Amino acid sequence: MEKERSQDKNLYMIDLSKWCLILWKRKFWISGIVLISVLAVIIFMSPIFITPKYKSTLSFYPYNIIPKSDETPAKQVMLWCKSNEMIDTITKKYAYAKRYNIHDNYRLLSKEYHKNINVKLDKFYGNVIVEVYDKDPQMAYTIAKDFPYLLNTIIINDVKKPYFLSLDAVNKGLKIKEKAIDSVMKLLISYGVDYEIILQTMQGMEVTKGYLGTNEGSRVVDKQALAKLKTNIEQKGPEVYAAQQLFFALVSQRNDLQAKYDALNVKILEEMGFLSIVSEPYLDTSKVYPHILRTAVVVGFLTLMAAMVFFLIVEIHFVKNFVKKVNGLRKNHSSKKA
Repeated sequence: MEKERSQDKNLYMIDLSKWCLILWKRKFWISGIVLISVLAVIIFMSPIFITPKYKSTLSFYPYNIIPKSDETPAKQVMLWCKSNEMIDTITKKYAYAKRYNIHDNYRLLSKEYHKNINVKLDKFYGNVIVEVYDKDPQMAYTIAKDFPYLLNTIIINDVKKPYFLSLDAVNKGLKIKEKAIDSVMKLLISYGVDYEIILQTMQGMEVTKGYLGTNEGSRVVDKQALAKLKTNIEQKGPEVYAAQQLFFALVSQRNDLQAKYDALNVKILEEMGFLSIVSEPYLDTSKVYPHILRTAVVVGFLTLMAAMVFFLIVEIHFVKNFVKKVNGLRKNHSSKKA
C-alpha cells in the first residue's frame, strides 16, 4: 500500500514538473506578453488617450433649512446642489462650454456637471459631502472652495423669493396709494382755491377767522365774504368733507403699506447662512483617475494567468497523457482490491 502511494506521488510530481518545464520553456513568450499588456495599459491610460482627473472634497452641515416636504434638511440641500440654478451657476462661471467644447447644449452641460461634481450624504454623521473632479487640480480646488458660497446664495434667493414677491406687491400698492393721494390732494387744493374751503383743521379754522375778520379782538366782519363762504360750504361742504376723509384714509393705508414694505425690505437685506463648513477643500495634485499602476498590476496578473493557461493548452498532448496515467492507476487500484 505504501509502495502504491509512493508511485502515485512520484507520478504527480513528475507530471507537475513537466507542467513547470512547459511554462519555463515558454517563459520568454509569457514574459513578453505580460510586458506588452502592461505597456499597453500604461500607454492607453496615459494623458495622450485619457484625460486625468483630480479631486477636491468639502463637507458641510445644513442648518436653518425648512424642508419643503418630508425630506430631511440634508436631502433638501442635496436637491439644491443638483438644481438647474446650481448647474447654470457652475457651468457659466467656470466656462464648462468652452473648457469641454460644448456648444449651447444644456443636456451635455448638465451631464458634464453631474460627472464632475458628486454630491452624497454621509450615512453615519448626516453631513453632505461634495466631491469636485476636474482635469486641472487648481480648478477642482477653486470650484470646491466656491461651491458652498454659490449654493448658499441660491438657497437664500429661494428662501427670500416669497419676500421679493410680497415686496413687489406692496410696492405696487404703495404706488397706487400715492397716485390716489396726489389726486385727492389736487382736488382739495382746487376746493381751497376755487371755493375758499380749506382743510378743516385748527389751523384752517384760524385762517378762516382771519380771512373773515372774526378772530378775537377784531370787530371787522366781511359780511360779503362770509356770505360767499357760507354758500360755498353749503354747496361743496359735503364733497370737501368726503374728500378730506378719503385723504386721511389713503394716508393711513399708505403708512401701513410703507411699514410692511420696510419690514419686508429688512428681511431681504438680512444676511443669511444655511451651511456650516466642517471640512474645507484643499489642493491635491495626485490623480484619482485613471489608476494606471493598479490597473497595470491587475491586467499584468490576468495576462500572466491567461498566457500560462494558453501555453499549457498548446501542450495538450501532455495533459492527455496525464489523464491516461491517472485512469490507469485507478484501474490498477480497483483490480487489486477486487
